[in-house]
Amino acid sequence: MNDNEPESVSSEPAEGRSSFPAGLGGARVDHTIGSSSIYRLCEEVIALREMNNRQHKLFDQSLTKTRTDMLAGFNSFAADTQRAYQQLRQELHGEKRVGLAMLNELLEIGFDLEHIVAARPPNPDAEALARWADGVEVESRKVQAALLRHGIHPYNAVIGSPYNPALHERVGSRRVDGMDALRVAEQREHGYASQQPEFVLRRPKVIVTE
Repeated sequence: MNDNEPESVSSEPAEGRSSFPAGLGGARVDHTIGSSSIYRLCEEVIALREMNNRQHKLFDQSLTKTRTDMLAGFNSFAADTQRAYQQLRQELHGEKRVGLAMLNELLEIGFDLEHIVAARPPNPDAEALARWADGVEVESRKVQAALLRHGIHPYNAVIGSPYNPALHERVGSRRVDGMDALRVAEQREHGYASQQPEFVLRRPKVIVTE
């Protein structure tokens, strides 16, 4: 080889030589840090997606459970409302039937009373007047029997009990020795109640203490 010939430079990298381009001043640039950062970023994105999938799954399960509970509650409410409506309807129809039946009976008794009044003797003797009075008494018993058949009974106030406007009709007052104020001192007329004393159809007329 001629000493004056320039030394050839191979375009292939020598064995063991780094293939990374030289940096400023001939120093090599290490790309390992950048690669690891991208790898960690990808791991974080994958972990975030998995966490989102788990959260969405839990949310769907919670939403399904809530929807099932709400549907069951609504169905229970609808069933209770339907039962209450049917019960109220039956009660109303029952009361309507009782009212119509009692009204028909009272109408029949009213016609009988009209006949009795029309048959009153103009110049009654004792016997004719007694027969006429017996007819009136019979019709009065029919009225009381009709009321009892339909669960309506006389309701009397308890003497000495506290006066209650919901149960008593006050028609007067007076001072009574040995009795506190606002108590039932006397009953002038009895009332009527249906099935139980709390359901008063007609309040008894009473005198209340002062």
